[in-house]
Amino acid sequence: MADREVDWPDYLAGFHADRTGVVEDVLSRALRADHTPYRWLARAVSADARVVVDLASGSGPVARELAQPGRTVVGVDLSDAELRLAQRRGAGPLVRADARVLPFRDGSVDVVTSSLGLVVVQPLTEVLAEVVRVLRPGGVLAAIAPAVRPLGAADLRQLGQLNVHLRAKPRFPGPVELTGFRKALAELDMKVVEDKRERYRFTVTTSDDAALLLSALYLPFTPQARVGAALDYLSEAAEHRGSVEIAIPVRRLVAIK
Repeated sequence: MADREVDWPDYLAGFHADRTGVVEDVLSRALRADHTPYRWLARAVSADARVVVDLASGSGPVARELAQPGRTVVGVDLSDAELRLAQRRGAGPLVRADARVLPFRDGSVDVVTSSLGLVVVQPLTEVLAEVVRVLRPGGVLAAIAPAVRPLGAADLRQLGQLNVHLRAKPRFPGPVELTGFRKALAELDMKVVEDKRERYRFTVTTSDDAALLLSALYLPFTPQARVGAALDYLSEAAEHRGSVEIAIPVRRLVAIK
C-alpha cells in the first residue's frame, strides 16, 4: 500500500470537500500551554505587518488569528468548500487560487503565512519562488508544518499503537521534514531566521474525539475497516484511562527576504 502513488490533487479535493474544516477543528484543540499551533504561527507576524497572504488557508483559522485594525489578511486556497466555510467563520478577503501562481503584484505583500501548506502544495520550490516574488524587500515568510519531533517515549508508543491499528501512517504530498527547504530558500536569497519545534497535544476523552482526530488524517488507500479498528482502539483506551493524549509535533519556520 505504501508504495502506491497517490493522485494528490484528486485526493485533496475530495478530502476537503467531504471533511471541510476538519483540520481546523483538530488543530484548534491541539494545545501547548495557552495556545494552539495557529496562535503560535500568528505570534511570528510583526504587529506592523499591513498586508498578509495566508497560503492554503483552509477554513481561515490563521486569518482570524491575524485580524487586526489596519491589516488586510487575504486567504488563498483551491477548495471552494473550505473558502465558503472560512467566510462563514469570519475570515476574509478570500481568493480561490493556486499557491504556485499567486494573483498578487511583485513586492506587494508584507508577510506570507502558511499552516501546513508547505507540505501540501507541491512542488515546494515553485511555491517558495512565488512567495519570494510577492514579498516586498524585508518581507517575511512564516510557516508551521508537521514534524517528527519532539516526541517522548510514551508519545512514540501511543502513535505506534495507532499506526498498528491503521496499518498505515498519515501521509502528505511533500516530506514532513520539508527536505530541501533551507537550500531552496537560500537559492532565492531568503534567510532563515527561526526554526523551532513544539509538542502540542490533542486529548481524546470520547469516541467522538477519536473520530474527529482520525477524520483529519490524510490516509490514502487506508480501508475504512482499519480506520474503524483505530477508532475502537482509541475509544476503548480513553474509556479505560479516562483520556488519551495524542502528541502533535509542530515546526515553525520564519525567513526574511
